[in-house]
Amino acid sequence: MLAATSAIGPTLALILGAGMLAQWLAWRTQIPSIIALLVAGLILGPGLGVVDPDELLGGTLFPLVSLAVALILFEGGLDLPPRALRSTGTVVRRLISIGALVTGVITWYAAREIFGISNQAAIVLGAVLVVTGPTVVGPLLRFVRPAGRTGPILRAEGVLIDPIGATAALVAFEIVITDETDEAIFTIVGVVVLTLLAGVGIGLVAAFVLDLALRRFLIPDQLATPITLAFVIGAFVATNEIQEEAGLLTVTVLGMYLARRESSTIRQVLEFNESLRTLLISVLFILLAARIDADALGDVAIPALGFLAVLVLVARPLSVLVSTIRTDLSWRERVFLTTLAPRGIVAAAVSAIFALRLEDANVADADKIVPIVFLVIIGTITVYGFVAAPAARALGLAEAHADGLMIAGAHATARGLAAQLQERGVKTLLVDTDPYNVSRAIAAGLTAKRMNVLAEDAINDLDLRGIGRLLAFTSNDEVNALATARYARVFGRREVFQLTPTRRRSGDTAVPDEYLGRLVGIETLSFGTIDEHSRQGWRVRGGPAGGRISQAVVDDDFIPLVRVIDGRMAFLGRNDAIPTNGDVIGLAAPALQGDLDRRSESTT
Repeated sequence: MLAATSAIGPTLALILGAGMLAQWLAWRTQIPSIIALLVAGLILGPGLGVVDPDELLGGTLFPLVSLAVALILFEGGLDLPPRALRSTGTVVRRLISIGALVTGVITWYAAREIFGISNQAAIVLGAVLVVTGPTVVGPLLRFVRPAGRTGPILRAEGVLIDPIGATAALVAFEIVITDETDEAIFTIVGVVVLTLLAGVGIGLVAAFVLDLALRRFLIPDQLATPITLAFVIGAFVATNEIQEEAGLLTVTVLGMYLARRESSTIRQVLEFNESLRTLLISVLFILLAARIDADALGDVAIPALGFLAVLVLVARPLSVLVSTIRTDLSWRERVFLTTLAPRGIVAAAVSAIFALRLEDANVADADKIVPIVFLVIIGTITVYGFVAAPAARALGLAEAHADGLMIAGAHATARGLAAQLQERGVKTLLVDTDPYNVSRAIAAGLTAKRMNVLAEDAINDLDLRGIGRLLAFTSNDEVNALATARYARVFGRREVFQLTPTRRRSGDTAVPDEYLGRLVGIETLSFGTIDEHSRQGWRVRGGPAGGRISQAVVDDDFIPLVRVIDGRMAFLGRNDAIPTNGDVIGLAAPALQGDLDRRSESTT
């Protein structure tokens, strides 16, 4: 088997390659990446038998998994700035406290009755399965992209519930192995207090020291990210040495503290961690799925269907219901919160650890905890993976195809482009700081928002339902470059576009190429060119590709910008051929405008 010692390198390469292939296929086919990763793991593990995680990594498997989860939770906390919790904090606090308690109690009772396992094993299982986690929630949220407050709520819940769930599992374990009530209460209080003191204390100290070093430039730029990761791992391990499972709380606190510092160094760490998170999630879920023993699942497979139904249809809805009472969330937002609560790698790791400890303590049915948790992980990821997106669309919180365009700038040319796209069924959103431009856009029946596209809360405050790309269309080249860099995190670098910097033609580029988004139009299409043409009477017009349009391009009377086919748009660059199908939208000379307008009227 490839997991032999001499084949560790090829096996790890196979896992990594399969993970990246699964991620790419998920992107191409528009299915949740988690599902593709689980399928890959099932094929490599139980299916083909070429990957055996336990044989591959031996006793280091769960320590490595724990470190990977710690890095993922740190990234989650780092991407959870305080402003994201201001409008959602009440709901999040309830979900990770009252909601978690409701979920744990229902899960404990359902596990005992459905599987017929001992009460002790059911208590620990109920505590383990309160977690969701950023390893599963994050990828699903990026796939669904819900509007409003539901995304931040679910993201915050996923980050904060993991350390709580791990602590709850530890408390549950202490409860079931302690015979004396007084001793159990003393132990539980000690565990909770020590977890809070060690987890929060070490997290704050590590964050303060690291933040101080970064702000005083005691750490060079090239070492900022690796030293930060070393701090995270060191703090995680140190806390776990004091109180097991408290390290997850430490790295979460550390990340959230640093998120308060909106510095370029922290953003650099976050960008690196986002790539690292994708890599870790890919490897972890393949290892998770490959570790499944088909025979061990046989005894619990059928009852697991009923158990899964209870989690999805009873536990989660009740948890959301009690957590959102007397809040200003709409009923649509509340319903959507019930459609996304998958379990992930933390549940797998914690369940494996405590199952072994319960077996050592001779607790009945402890060996059934791990297969039940694996089935719940697979089941919840599959159910929520396929249900969340359609539910969000049905509730009006997301759209099936994010083909719309966000335009930074609402000047006359931007309004003309938005109007032409809107006529052809492409959703647009104009963002500008000029109240005159915004009011003119709204008066023309366009969707516009008065806001600085680079504002701190812009990404959270803008309604990006149906929007899948950005055109930075302002007169400021630096703002255009910064906007494409910032919104690349939202739409991907493939879908952020901008005008050619004005001084690019003379070779004196104001913005280096490495900071630019994808350039729109021909080489010389800068804002200066657009402004000059506008003064000469050029306006945005569109018409069928070929014929008059093609000749006008040759005669320099038309500058093509966008092609639209069946409501799907694509920008045209300087290396693109003149389109021969669909509609073409661009800047038209005065002599051409009347002809295009008449053609447009005749087609309508």
